[in-house]
Amino acid sequence: MKDTASPAARQIRLAVPLLVYLALALLAVFTPLQPYLWLIGAWLAVAATVLGVRRYRPAERISWFLVAGLLASWGGWGLISAVAPDAMGLASAVGLFGQVCCAGLVLRLLWIRRSANRTDVKKARSGWFPGAVEEFSRPYDRFLRFADVLLLAGVCGLIVAQVLTTARHQPTGVSAVTAILPAGKVVLAGVLVHLLVSRDRLPRATVLGVTAALLSVVQDLVLGSGTEAPFQQYVGELATLAVLWIFVWIPLEPSMTKVFAPAEGKLRSESSRLLSLMPVITVPVLLYVIGRDDAGRLPSLVYVLAAVLAGAVALARAAAAVLDNERLAVRDWYTGLLNRRGLALAFRATAPQVREPWLMTLIDVDDFKQVNDTFGHHAGDELLVQVARRLRQSVGAEAVISRTGGDEFVLLLPPGHASVETTVSQVFSAPFTVAGHSMPVRASAGVTRFDGGADEAEVFTEVDIALYAAKAAGKNAVLPYDPKHREQVLGRQKLIDDLRRTLDGDTSAGTFEVHYQPLVELGTGLITGCEALIRWRHRRRGLVRPDEFFALAETSGMAGDLDRWVLLEALHQVAAWEAEGIGSIYVSVNLGRTSMLDPQLADVTLESLRHTGVRPQQLHLEITEHDELPPEAGALTLALLTEAGVRVSLDDFGIGYTSLNYLHRYPVRQLKLDRSITSNLQTSPSSPLLEGIVALARSLQVDVVAEGIETEPQRERLADLGIAYGQGYHLCRPQPAAAMTALLREAGPAKRIAFPREPVAVDLPA
Repeated sequence: MKDTASPAARQIRLAVPLLVYLALALLAVFTPLQPYLWLIGAWLAVAATVLGVRRYRPAERISWFLVAGLLASWGGWGLISAVAPDAMGLASAVGLFGQVCCAGLVLRLLWIRRSANRTDVKKARSGWFPGAVEEFSRPYDRFLRFADVLLLAGVCGLIVAQVLTTARHQPTGVSAVTAILPAGKVVLAGVLVHLLVSRDRLPRATVLGVTAALLSVVQDLVLGSGTEAPFQQYVGELATLAVLWIFVWIPLEPSMTKVFAPAEGKLRSESSRLLSLMPVITVPVLLYVIGRDDAGRLPSLVYVLAAVLAGAVALARAAAAVLDNERLAVRDWYTGLLNRRGLALAFRATAPQVREPWLMTLIDVDDFKQVNDTFGHHAGDELLVQVARRLRQSVGAEAVISRTGGDEFVLLLPPGHASVETTVSQVFSAPFTVAGHSMPVRASAGVTRFDGGADEAEVFTEVDIALYAAKAAGKNAVLPYDPKHREQVLGRQKLIDDLRRTLDGDTSAGTFEVHYQPLVELGTGLITGCEALIRWRHRRRGLVRPDEFFALAETSGMAGDLDRWVLLEALHQVAAWEAEGIGSIYVSVNLGRTSMLDPQLADVTLESLRHTGVRPQQLHLEITEHDELPPEAGALTLALLTEAGVRVSLDDFGIGYTSLNYLHRYPVRQLKLDRSITSNLQTSPSSPLLEGIVALARSLQVDVVAEGIETEPQRERLADLGIAYGQGYHLCRPQPAAAMTALLREAGPAKRIAFPREPVAVDLPA
């Protein structure tokens, strides 16, 4: 139950018990009142426990009933001592019942802890790193578990031995419960202090319970010392009263529901949890101190050996923690493979001993980002674990395997090992299970050789360059390092730098242009709109192919900025045509994968429309059908834009594998058929596939645009099939803004062009 009280109310609630304890401290000065204060506190604690359980209804009630039984035994013992002090048998029975409740509470706490951690501990100890059982196991785990059991058994045996020894030497007429009570308190205090030290941000009720247990041990230490000093007796009695009245406070706290909860508190760091062994280590010392005389103690050597045993287990646990940290420093936490630092150490250890050249291979999973974007990062991590497991199975024992970051794996292969092509084929030939789906995964790899005199930095650079070359060659390839690859990679990086500078407005690197290709009504020649296509005029290379530089933009994080630039530039051009009186047409702007994943796409688009004064109906946004997107990507954004009046087109329709899914997911109002579907009409008079698509579009009430129209017969056949709109080189090539303006002027108010037609000649500035 959440505490919703105001800060002032919480301060008042905290001040009340503190005032009560101050009053008890004053009243405890009067010795005759001490038994009555003790008796009243015990039974009030029982009543408060029952009331708290009924009011807050904690999930774990057995432990609270055991607490109530323990408190009731204290109250019953006090009542018997006040009313019938000679009934020692009854007092012993009541006290024994209380100790049974105390022992039951300890066992219940251990059971809760074990039940809550059973799954996590099993998972952690069976593989520490998820999926890395084969590579990284901890053989000392079993030893540590046996050491913990041995420590617990030793401490429990020491407690039982001391209780029996003390009970046997009790004077005649003295209850044996006095021998059991102090030891039980020590055990309970040890368990609670262990909980306090090993957990973080414990609820107030738990902290109060630990405080009460410690005060109880202090009371036994003070009153059990054998001294009759008045002040010491007063402190001991005051501690006893404080314990009882704290137990009145605890169950009335709203946080009492969390005291015995399995998920109570957050685990501290490993070093902090090591400190939780301190209560166990101090148990032998406390048992020695609370012994009331020499007859109630075991031989001193027993306590020394018990303390040595506890210290040895603590040292073993500390050594294991240090070893884990050392391994973590050189291991990837998820796959258990060597990390970048571990790989560097392995290379330095291997290279000087190389007699024949070894191979270093850098493997990169192709299109791994799409796995993360589509299925989530957890699915991507699980894929990496599967790749790591297959790599372990495919390479020999002498090989070194590392995950250096992201989706990259490095292999150091000795002479005579199977070829890299064979290894990559073994790992990636079979499909992987990703988010419950079986899917093929491909990888690219770069390879280089190194010998005993190889420079570490140079070898790593060469394998990086080889991988870049494999990626540039179309992915799913294995390429050995070639010096010419260095120039290609450096040239690619220089092109990325120039692209970024151009995007930042540096004209010395190049300039962007927007070319416009008309979308024409196939039956009449009416220009209904145009598609905005970006072009990059590089300062040295001239016009760079869009596929080439846009792929660089997508991989380097600039694709979204390019889309925004084209959007704003195209809207400015539409506004300029409106201002010149040319007429109203729409412009179609492409959205790449990055833009579709941008949560600010709707805001940016609507702001661009407001800034340029263009009506939303004059903007079409094209999404590419073969770009696989996560199920929720862009759905809400496109719905908001559609509601504002923007239309959505599905580009390259028919060449991917999610066409129908996209039609269901997004508010598509126009299908743009890929040129591969329309091209066969250049030679064939009909196409059942096209007829089916047209029928589907009619049933969905969406327009169809045919791309890639290259000949007049193709245009005629598409028009005969009922496809209303098209674009292609036969109708008009993409034009710079000035040429497109001239074309629209030539078309006149009707905006019609003739078939076939020649391109408009326009004098363009140099």
